[in-house]
Amino acid sequence: MADAAEVRRLFRDTIALGRPLPFPCVALHRYEALCLAWYLRPERLPDQAVLADDAGRVHGYALVCTDQAAYVRWMRSAALRWTAATTWALATRQLGSGEAQFHRLRLYDGWAAWRNAPRPVLPAHAHFNLARGARGRLRVVALVDHIDARCVAHGLSGWYGEINAPVGRRASALEAHGARVVHRMPNRTLSWLRETPIERLTVARTLALARTR
Repeated sequence: MADAAEVRRLFRDTIALGRPLPFPCVALHRYEALCLAWYLRPERLPDQAVLADDAGRVHGYALVCTDQAAYVRWMRSAALRWTAATTWALATRQLGSGEAQFHRLRLYDGWAAWRNAPRPVLPAHAHFNLARGARGRLRVVALVDHIDARCVAHGLSGWYGEINAPVGRRASALEAHGARVVHRMPNRTLSWLRETPIERLTVARTLALARTR
C-alpha cells in the first residue's frame, strides 16, 4: 500500500481520541506496530482501504482482518513482545514521565481487555479511523461499505470493531450505521489523556443488518 506511511501518520495524529500525544513518545513505534503491522503486510493489502484528498493525504482508513485465527496467533506473539519491551523500558526508566504513564495505562487496558472483553462472535474485524475534520456521514459510510464488501468477498457473515468515545456518546450514531454496541469498558489511557471518562465500545455488524441500512 503506497499510503502505508500516511496510515501510520494518521494513527499517530489521532491516537489521543482525534489528537496526537501531548508529549514526546520515543517508544511509540512499537505500539504503532502492535496496532497496524498485521494489516499493512503486502499479502493483506487487498483487504484494506484509505480515504485520501486530492494531494494524496490520507484522512481515513479501514483495515480489515478476514482471518481471525491467523490474527489471534500473530497478536498473541506480538503482544507478548510489546509487553516485554515496554515493561523493560519502564523498569529501566527509559521513558519520560508522560510516556511512562501512557505505556503503564496501555498495559493495564490491554490486560483488562484480555480478561473482560467478549470473545469475537463474528468472523472478521476492522480497525478504522478518521481524522477529526473528516468524520462526516458519507466518509463513515464509505469505510463501512468497504468493510462489508471485503466480508462478502471472503464469504463472511459480518464483522466487529472497537470505538473509543466519551461516556454516553456515539452509540446512537454507530447504530444508525447498522452496528450494535455489544460491550463497553473503560479506556483508562484515553480518560487520562483527555481528562474525561472515555469508554471502549465493541460494535458488531452483520450483513443482514447491512442490507437493511
